[in-house]
Amino acid sequence: MHAALTPLTNKYRFIDVQPLTGVLGAEITGVDLREPLDDSTWNEILDAFHTYQVIYFPGQAITNEQHIAFSRRFGPVDPVPILKSIEGYPEVQMIRREANESSRYIGDDWHADSTFLDAPPAAVVMRAIEVPEYGGDTGFLSMYSAWETLSPTMQATIEGLNVVHSATKVFGSLYQATNWRFSNTSVKVMDVDAGDRETVHPLVVTHPVTGRRALYCNQVYCQKIQGMTDAESKSLLQFLYEHATQFDFTCRVRWKKDQVLVWDNLCTMHRAVPDYAGKFRYLTRTTVAGDKPSR
Repeated sequence: MHAALTPLTNKYRFIDVQPLTGVLGAEITGVDLREPLDDSTWNEILDAFHTYQVIYFPGQAITNEQHIAFSRRFGPVDPVPILKSIEGYPEVQMIRREANESSRYIGDDWHADSTFLDAPPAAVVMRAIEVPEYGGDTGFLSMYSAWETLSPTMQATIEGLNVVHSATKVFGSLYQATNWRFSNTSVKVMDVDAGDRETVHPLVVTHPVTGRRALYCNQVYCQKIQGMTDAESKSLLQFLYEHATQFDFTCRVRWKKDQVLVWDNLCTMHRAVPDYAGKFRYLTRTTVAGDKPSR
C-alpha cells in the first residue's frame, strides 16, 4: 500500500482546495489569476502544488501576459524545443489539433515532458482555449506512489541506477523510421541528430522541494539502463512502466474553457486521452525551467 494524501484542505485560508483523488490532483478556487497574487495566497498555491502535484483553476480567462506572469511565479519560463509558439509570444506554446486532422495525437503515451534534455522542465502551466464538450481529458499519475509501492528489495536494487534518455522516438531516427507523424500544426520540424542525442538521468530522483523520492522513467524517452545488457534493461524497464501506470496511482482531469492547470514534471507522468476525433481542441502552455534531476 502507498501512502495516501493526508486531507489538509482546512489549513488553507486564502484559497479553497478540493482534492481530486487520494493520490494526486486538486481543484483550486477562490483566487483570480488575472490579479497579482499577494504572498499569502501565493504561498498557499505553492503548498498545494507540492502537496497534490497537479492543480487546476477553473474559469480563469487570463491573457497571454497573465499566463506568462503566473508561470514565472514558479520559476523562469523556458519553452521546450519541439512545440510551436503562438504569434507574438515566444514563451507561450500551443497544443492544437484541428477537427479534420488524422495524424498521431501529441502526448498519447505516458511520459514526463522532454526528459531527453539535460535539465528537463520543472513544471508546465497549461490553459484551455477551446476544448470539446467531452473527450480530450488528460491523465496524470504520481511517480512518488510508483516509487513508494516498490518492495524494499526492489528499491535497494534500482536506486543507484541511471537511465539513458533521448528523443529518437519523438523526432530522431526511430521516429523517421516509422510511418506515422505528429501534426505540424503544433510541432516543429526538428533536427534528427538532435533527436538521437543521449543524456543520462538517475532512475530514482529526489524532489528538491518536498524531499520525496520518485521513480523517473518513461517509455517515450528512456532508451536503456546504463551498464545493463539490452535484455536486462528491457525487462526491468518494462516492469517499472507497468508498475508505474497502475490505475490506483492516477487521476484524470476534464478540461473546460479557460481552465488553467499546473503539473510537476519531476514527480508525475501524464498522457493525452485521444478520444476526440473530429473535434477541435486548442490549449496553450508555458514551461517552467528545471534543474538536472538528482538522486
